[in-house]
Amino acid sequence: MTRKEWKIQAARRLASTDAPALTAQLLLCHVLDIDRVALIAHSEEAVPADAEKRLEALIQRRERGEPLAYILGSREFYGRDFEVNPHTLIPRPETEHLIEAALEFFDGRGMAGQALRFIDLGTGSGCIAVTLAAERPAWQGTALDISPGALETARRNAVANGVELKFLQADFTRPLPFEPAGFDLVVSNPPYISEEEYAGLDAGVRDFEPRSALVPGPEGMEHPRAVEEAARRLLRPGGLFLMEHGWLQGEACRALCHADFWTDIHTGRDLAGKDRFLFAVRTERT
Repeated sequence: MTRKEWKIQAARRLASTDAPALTAQLLLCHVLDIDRVALIAHSEEAVPADAEKRLEALIQRRERGEPLAYILGSREFYGRDFEVNPHTLIPRPETEHLIEAALEFFDGRGMAGQALRFIDLGTGSGCIAVTLAAERPAWQGTALDISPGALETARRNAVANGVELKFLQADFTRPLPFEPAGFDLVVSNPPYISEEEYAGLDAGVRDFEPRSALVPGPEGMEHPRAVEEAARRLLRPGGLFLMEHGWLQGEACRALCHADFWTDIHTGRDLAGKDRFLFAVRTERT
């Protein structure tokens, strides 16, 4: 079977999934270790028998609903490739807004080249912490997660992307081993999905992505509340707090930020115009 023939056949089998033709292309490129340009340029070449066996196994995984990112073992985020696996959530494009907001805030204050300190609470794959460190090499970052598997994945992603970070296995809902007011930036994409919302998620998410990284408790606000409390303690006066949340949680997350501790409190929106993240600056008062 030629590459072109295999791709057509695979796309037909995957017709009930998202982007079947693209998925077929990516699987073929992954197994043959070629890029899409080479795939198109040499579409009449035969697919080796051993490659067909490997491809069949991958097709069956996708037919069972497993996300393509887990099958390929990686997902792009902010222009870089990140390893993903069942220990970690798959990075979403919406989370890139946290990166943009952080860079814009500190660049606007002339701090791009300064050795400011940041911490990523619930780092998962490390996509946020690694990206910040890669975009601003002078920044000193700490990636924190309760999951040993997630932290190991984040470490590998840091090495793969050529950045240095500190890593800490800890629970951000409990007191953390840092001095107060020691960070310039606290950023987090914590679990924020309620039990009710979780029941209605796509099966590909429910059946494959780690539930503990999605659902903090019955209401969904349990971890956002804990992250705000941690950020309040960890940030220096004038430091920035960024936290992703659900599109219906904007008002509830803003309400977490008491005026005694926070200023410039507002909600950032994603490209679809939906509430997506909390933005707040630590006041001079303690």
